[in-house]
Amino acid sequence: MRPPAFAAVLRHERFRRVWAGQAASSVGDGITLVALPGAVLAEHSTTDLGVVLGAQSLALVAAALVGGVLADRFRRSRVMAAADLVRLVTAVCFALGAAGAPLAVPVLLALTTGFAAGVFTPAFAALIPDLVPAEDLPKANALRSITVRTGQVLGPALGGLLLTAGSGGASGGAGPAFWADAVTFAVSALTLAGARDVRRPGAAGGTVLRQAREGFAAVRERPWVLTIIVQGTLQLLLVMAPVAVLLPILLEERGEFAAYGPMVALQAGGSIVGGMVIASWTPRSPGTVGVLGLGLLATQVLCLLAAAPLALLGASMAVTGFGYAVFNVTWASALHRAIPADMLGRVFAIDTLGTYGLQPAGLALAPVAASAFGPGPVLWVGLAALAVTTAVPLGLRQVRMFADL
Repeated sequence: MRPPAFAAVLRHERFRRVWAGQAASSVGDGITLVALPGAVLAEHSTTDLGVVLGAQSLALVAAALVGGVLADRFRRSRVMAAADLVRLVTAVCFALGAAGAPLAVPVLLALTTGFAAGVFTPAFAALIPDLVPAEDLPKANALRSITVRTGQVLGPALGGLLLTAGSGGASGGAGPAFWADAVTFAVSALTLAGARDVRRPGAAGGTVLRQAREGFAAVRERPWVLTIIVQGTLQLLLVMAPVAVLLPILLEERGEFAAYGPMVALQAGGSIVGGMVIASWTPRSPGTVGVLGLGLLATQVLCLLAAAPLALLGASMAVTGFGYAVFNVTWASALHRAIPADMLGRVFAIDTLGTYGLQPAGLALAPVAASAFGPGPVLWVGLAALAVTTAVPLGLRQVRMFADL
């Protein structure tokens, strides 16, 4: 049997080393998705949990631009390793029972964790071209997507088992889960020591503000990049965030909340399949394929509007995940090709900041709007917004090709 196309990039020793660490870290991130709410809820109220998770999300977005500048100023592997070590410390603090302290303590730790994640993300995205040749970038991005999604399936399951194993201990038994998370960050930091990426001399000069402005200029010079970032902002605010928060609410109203975990797993599974497919396919119009991939979210919106049976809803979740992976891989590969190497960290950071900046607002406002007008109108607005933000960008040939023309 021939190995999958995406596995071919593992022949590059430095990429293989970094990938192994990030595979472990992805599982650790999935563990935290379960462990952090479990630890906080064991000691505090549901409102307090919202404060903790909101602090983590806001810090991640706020740190993105700083992370991009650091990724272009220093060795990217070292920026990532430093972020991992910070998150290792916060995981150890939670493992020792910090969630049981006054609320300010877990909030501060969540802010620190989110900030470190915001610094890590653009550095990792910008590091990949230093590890593989240009022709293997799509496969490397596909394997990265597959790895992250696999971690989102395995991590929460392992986190649940560890919570059960630690029941009766401090912070709702989350100690073993956080210790496991700390180990994954240690593994990641150690594997990054062998990345041997280069420091870009041209990126070292100038203030942080000046370097940030250079990143924004690089985006403005490429209308297709700016268009996709704006598209992401609108889709996350009006469609993706509302669907994400309304899904568990609607399932609970139907008396089927037990299906929520499997639904999330199906979406992650669809992303794994999507990553495998796009790794072995080079479309002639990658932008068209990527943008239409995001448009597959319409299947999930329609199933929620129609109160479709769980089997159909699950299929739509898998289709949505498939589309997300196709977009993420084609988009990352396009940026790797089009953006100068010494600007990649900042451009990926601006992409994160522009795309996810309004996500907290979408998550917060969707339940309020659903309570005031009903979930149906919120979903119909989301479906209309999805149609418009899918069709309009495709009017630009640069967007259809994901390239400067």
